Amino acid sequence: MHMRKQVRSILNYYKSMVLWSFLVTIGITAINPELILALSTKLFLVFVLWFMISDRKIRQRLRFYRIRGVSNIKFFTIIFLFDGAWTTAFLLLIKGFI
Repeated sequence: MHMRKQVRSILNYYKSMVLWSFLVTIGITAINPELILALSTKLFLVFVLWFMISDRKIRQRLRFYRIRGVSNIKFFTIIFLFDGAWTTAFLLLIKGFI
C-alpha cells in the first residue's frame, strides 16, 4: 500500500510535466518517429532534469518537493517508465497511420 501511495504522489507531480513531455514527443515524431530515438531523448531529458534539480535555486523554481520515502532514483525511474510507456504507445499508434 505504501508503494502505491508513493507512485501516486510521483504521478501527481508528473502531471505538471505532461504537456512539455507531449510536445517533445510531437517534435520527435515530426523529425524522426523512431522509438529508440524517442526513448533515448526522453532518458536524456530525465538526466537533465535530475541535474537541474540538484541546483537549489532551480529546484525551488520547479517547485520540486521531496516525496516522503522516495529516493531521487526511484522518482526519476518511475517518471521515465511512465513517460516511456506513453511515448511508446503514441509512436506505435502514429506509425500505424504513417
